[in-house]
Amino acid sequence: MALPRRIPRVPSTVRIVSADHGSARLLTWSSDDGRRLETVRIVVTDRGLRASGYLVVAGKRSYGASYSVLCDGEGRTRRLTVQSDSAATERGLSLTRTPGGPWLDGAGKSPPMPELDLAVDVDLTASAFTNSLAIRRLGLHSRVGAETLVVTEIGVPDLAVGPIEHHYRTVAVTESGARIHHRGPAGDHDITVDRDGFVIDLPHLSYRLR
Repeated sequence: MALPRRIPRVPSTVRIVSADHGSARLLTWSSDDGRRLETVRIVVTDRGLRASGYLVVAGKRSYGASYSVLCDGEGRTRRLTVQSDSAATERGLSLTRTPGGPWLDGAGKSPPMPELDLAVDVDLTASAFTNSLAIRRLGLHSRVGAETLVVTEIGVPDLAVGPIEHHYRTVAVTESGARIHHRGPAGDHDITVDRDGFVIDLPHLSYRLR
């Protein structure tokens, strides 16, 4: 009987694309009906936050999107890139905020919206994670307070950009996190966040899988 041939090992082509030094977390959210899923890898260091995530929405207008967010040590968003795909089209967006200056697109041009200069946070309309950015920057997960701010909102999947006013008010702070009342384009909701300010539950919109 012939002996089986040894299959030669193929040298690995996998390369490590992130050399972040810090504690990484992988968080996942689902909509109540299970038709929207979001997962994101988050690394927080003394220099700031780096996150890369994915969104998948199934339905009459199914789409997918990948994004990356970079925040500085004070929690201000410095860069956002988004790629969205649907049956109709593929779109890409890159936004960078210069220190103390305007937002710039991938071509180094400032969008013709002076109101965006007031925004230091971003919000993806279908994302649970990006709600965490302003909450963490303002420290509302660890103190009782209220803030009204302008946010750079990016629609998904069309990637339309515009300034939107958001209202946050901390209702309660506990050992496990906080409950924060939020009023924005999607209506009024009480957001539950963990001790680090990352969203656990957005009632009737998204909840974090455990």
